[in-house]
Amino acid sequence: MIDLSLNEVETLSAKAARGAGFSWGLAEDVGRAARRIAVEADNWSLAMLSLAEHAQSFEPPSPARAARWRSGEADIATGRPLCPIRTAALLLDEPLPANAMPLTILDVGLPVWLDAMLRCSAMGVARPMARAARADVVIERRAETEQPATSQRGGIDERMLAALNSFAARTYVPESERSRLRGAGGGRVDDE
Repeated sequence: MIDLSLNEVETLSAKAARGAGFSWGLAEDVGRAARRIAVEADNWSLAMLSLAEHAQSFEPPSPARAARWRSGEADIATGRPLCPIRTAALLLDEPLPANAMPLTILDVGLPVWLDAMLRCSAMGVARPMARAARADVVIERRAETEQPATSQRGGIDERMLAALNSFAARTYVPESERSRLRGAGGGRVDDE
């Protein structure tokens, strides 16, 4: 087992999320959420790997579905699991009106991520299913926002680290013949 600092958990998770196809902004949100999961659970790396592996199978919330949420209408599932990251980003960017709460959202993929992203806001998942691959969740208003913990480490085994690093490696710029000849840095003369 390898111990990573929470900063390392956040950075690795953000790179893996970007490698899995999330935009850099959403990937940074994933990194912060992974940090919250690592503080509370030993299985943050499994949650991160599940998110990276299934990222392309999740459906983003449609504008029509979001409009139903805002108006307080019942949610309608579409058959594909709803992306927890894009759903949380939508809810954080455009908070629901008080009369729409509590809101039941159907068929959310990996709901632990939705909860982790909403945790530092005034919203939260009432009953997050830590190990559920898909679940209906209830979003409700919280009385207090939680402060992120900063004093723990995230454990990860070598196999999980290699798997997450393979997603992170997708963000690297491939070597070119010219870069190989020059090596790292600015060439022969480095005058900066």
